Amino acid sequence: MTAAEGSFLGLAKQTAKGTPNTTDASFDYLLFREGQVGPQNMVIPLDPEVGGGAMLRNMVKVGVTSGAQLSIIPRPETLGHFFYGVTGSVQTTDDVGGNYATHVFKLGSDQFAAPYYTLRSAPGNMWGEQFMDCRINTLALQWRGASFVEGAASFLGGLPSVVSTAAWNALSQVDAGPQFLSPIGDIELPTGTDVSVLSGSFIAQSAIPLDEQFVVGSYSPQALDIVSRSFALQLAIKITDKNLYERMMFDPAQGGSWLADVFREARIKLLFNSDQEADVGVPYSFQIEANGQAGDDANIVWSAQQIAVRAQRQLVMAVTGMFTASPNPANDPITLTLVNKRLAAQGY
Repeated sequence: MTAAEGSFLGLAKQTAKGTPNTTDASFDYLLFREGQVGPQNMVIPLDPEVGGGAMLRNMVKVGVTSGAQLSIIPRPETLGHFFYGVTGSVQTTDDVGGNYATHVFKLGSDQFAAPYYTLRSAPGNMWGEQFMDCRINTLALQWRGASFVEGAASFLGGLPSVVSTAAWNALSQVDAGPQFLSPIGDIELPTGTDVSVLSGSFIAQSAIPLDEQFVVGSYSPQALDIVSRSFALQLAIKITDKNLYERMMFDPAQGGSWLADVFREARIKLLFNSDQEADVGVPYSFQIEANGQAGDDANIVWSAQQIAVRAQRQLVMAVTGMFTASPNPANDPITLTLVNKRLAAQGY
């Protein structure tokens, strides 16, 4: 029996669409818990025709895409690829000693831009596959008390091919770095006000309509154009007073009556650390931020579900925060910050 643990999955950024990355040293290989990676063939039957008899007369292969859906425990180095994929822009600053770097991911001047990646897969290390022109269309990070930060990600891509694994040297390039832990995380809403979060998630999605990517004369997508992006936070919060409940359910100003006003608050702190350090006194970490404003200038709109009350249980409220465009274009609507040991010269 072939063990799944002998498999490899790598990714490397392309210089352009249509140009797969074939430089072995450019690839970072992921550890993942489970997933599906491979070609997605489009096979269609011939329509029934009068006089054609009782049997189907033909089936043809008319197109192909590549895809991957992964369940992961994020690591500090490869998490940067996912942050880059869902934002499209990155700026890296090395520390003074050159021991670690801070990577800041934001939407670029073209908010629809995103890098293309080449994926490599070796199921059971028995054969090699290459998938070019891949884009990250979903990233979800999940956390709960006393646990690891977990995640899920998916790719959409173009033409697949069978390749040799002889020169990959994959095992030496696996990102086996430290994990992020919820006990050394910090969630505040607004900044400076701790909230008791039992569990939560951050979901980033890039909408890529595949039905508009296939053109006459090609079996693979012409491009993987992003037509919209969405970012959301979901939190299960232990309720200890009425303030947050009233602001989300009734009136953001807590005037005592129900109003149609929505609770807007983008002064949030959502930070997770590793128990290992990138440098002395500096842990590996990632942080999720909105535009940092309050009231009408804030770009997160919050809503809450009814509180479920159960005997012998805590009062818990499920809340959702949707990121919107910043009212002031000078304020970035979302910023993802990652601290790791991948220096600027290595790039993302």
